[in-house]
Amino acid sequence: MKNQDLVDYLKYCSVCQFCQLRYLKARGNEYQNKQEYFDRVNVDYEEEIDWTGDPANKKKRQNVCPTCLGLFSEEFKEQLLQSIENTDIDKYECDGIVVAISIPIVLQLRQLSMWYALLDKFGDNINLDRAPDVSLKEAIKLILNPTICERLNKSYDISNGLMLTINLSHSEEQEGVSQLEKLNSLVYPRKKGQKSEQISRSLIEKKYTPLRVSSELFKNAFVVPPSIPTESLKFDSVSLIGPSTYVAGRYRKLSRKLSHTPWVLNGERVMDDSIEEIIIRNIAHYFCDDQKKVNFMSSGREDVDVRCLGAGRPFVLEIPNAFRSSLSSALAREMEENIDVSQKVSVRDIQIVKREELIHIKMGEEQKRKCYRALCQIGNIVTVDILKRLDFQNGFEIQQKTPIRVLHRRPLHTRPRTVYSLKPSVCRQNKNLIILDIVTQAGTYIKELVHGEFGRTVPSVASLIGQHIDIIALDVVEIDLDWPPSVCTL
Repeated sequence: MKNQDLVDYLKYCSVCQFCQLRYLKARGNEYQNKQEYFDRVNVDYEEEIDWTGDPANKKKRQNVCPTCLGLFSEEFKEQLLQSIENTDIDKYECDGIVVAISIPIVLQLRQLSMWYALLDKFGDNINLDRAPDVSLKEAIKLILNPTICERLNKSYDISNGLMLTINLSHSEEQEGVSQLEKLNSLVYPRKKGQKSEQISRSLIEKKYTPLRVSSELFKNAFVVPPSIPTESLKFDSVSLIGPSTYVAGRYRKLSRKLSHTPWVLNGERVMDDSIEEIIIRNIAHYFCDDQKKVNFMSSGREDVDVRCLGAGRPFVLEIPNAFRSSLSSALAREMEENIDVSQKVSVRDIQIVKREELIHIKMGEEQKRKCYRALCQIGNIVTVDILKRLDFQNGFEIQQKTPIRVLHRRPLHTRPRTVYSLKPSVCRQNKNLIILDIVTQAGTYIKELVHGEFGRTVPSVASLIGQHIDIIALDVVEIDLDWPPSVCTL
């Protein structure tokens, strides 16, 4: 089979030149210069005339392509671009885009019909199990996507681009699906008790090839070659979904009356605010319209009555459908100042990070060192002997059962944890108070390390000094996680 013979037959069937290129297996930018490719594969090139812009030549207007239903026509491209520009795409500050075009099933059926037609015409030169054309999905990437990117002055960015979802329809869809349902019941009859198979694009791709369905059966349901359609594809909708943007930073918790996330007990709020809510409401509105879908993540958490000081605790906001994917230093500073107004939380180093960097958050929960300062009280004056018993420069190992207070959200386990160092000192204002500087493995429950919780943490500070000890106040003073980087060094 010569390429010229193939194209001549496709022309006879009123197939457009872009689809002719698909059947000639054109790739990459070969769709951008049709004449050059036709010359290379030894096919006579005859430029198609676009009559769509001249009302006086309506009678001369070209037929709608029976294999793409006008998907690659200049008229469709212009309608597509105008439909996109009529959306609120301008509010999205994204340099990249991703295009997802949902095509009707009838379009796949027409590809299948042309496959059977080529088999009838060229016989053994056509594969029975592999489509003779470049798929519509691939052709859309090669033909339409570059046009859209050029018009919008954006790059194609599958990882972090604005998602354009375009839904198309055609008047023949219902009839085509109905005929396929009848054909499917003949080719793949249901067994007793078996549910009927839903007609879908994947069903056609998996079960409908000339190798699996005879030409006679297919022709009983569909016209071969596909007939010239009376109208082109229609636009149902164009929707926009912004990329997920990840905003990272470090927060300092300044209040001893603030929960990490919204605290609801028996259906009622226990506290009016939380770290999560303060951060989200001062950052998210710069990036999205729906703050309820923003996901707050942090490297561990503090109890309600525990402060987090020093450089703070790393956090990330995962913001879906964001209309901003970049952040200026001035805007970041504005967010930080707004959060500082709360006087409960302070934030620094706000910045955009890549999704791959979120691994730092999870690593920090269990693998990093954390430094604490605990103010504790015993029943009598702190002695030199007590201080010596609690002086562990080289650290020690503990076995710690899940604390009773968190059993409602954590499974019961006994976890080994490392206390890297323990350094005691006496409070000058009150000799019954001990200040403990503790460096531990992340995931250690400090309150239980101090009082022992009825022997559930072994050893504990209480067991080391041989008497009861209460923890009055606790601060996180350092988290050994150098992420995100300081904005001063970026």
